[in-house]
Amino acid sequence: MMMKLYRESLHLDSISPLVIEAGLLEIIATISRFRVQGTTRRPPAWLIKARELLSVHYREPLTLGQIAESIGVHPVYLASAFRTHYGSSVGEYVRQLRLEYVSREIASTDGPITNIAVKAGFADHSHLTKTFKKLTGLTPLQYRSLARRS
Repeated sequence: MMMKLYRESLHLDSISPLVIEAGLLEIIATISRFRVQGTTRRPPAWLIKARELLSVHYREPLTLGQIAESIGVHPVYLASAFRTHYGSSVGEYVRQLRLEYVSREIASTDGPITNIAVKAGFADHSHLTKTFKKLTGLTPLQYRSLARRS
């Protein structure tokens, strides 16, 4: 289809704009159908395994290459399939798991935020605070205070 549009652009006439517009809309429709079909299917077993691996090792400094190698797929394919089936990138998923861990720890312990941050896989207290506030609207200490009241 793209070659057809390219050839049309080389030999423009009065109908060319209509042919090009129709071709582009056909391409968009084809891509849209593909995306919808891809998201309704069950994830392949290797992708489920990758997500389970992340759920266990989210506090560790993993790379996409390491995860892909452990399940036997290419990193680009893993990244694409993960977003298609789960609606987020691998990194966003890991960040969410880390924040869930931090939220539980902050609410249930009196441990220093710095220790919780490092255990969760964040670089330091500051890194956790910036990420936590960006995604929740609260600092970890504000969250702890609210969690203790309820």
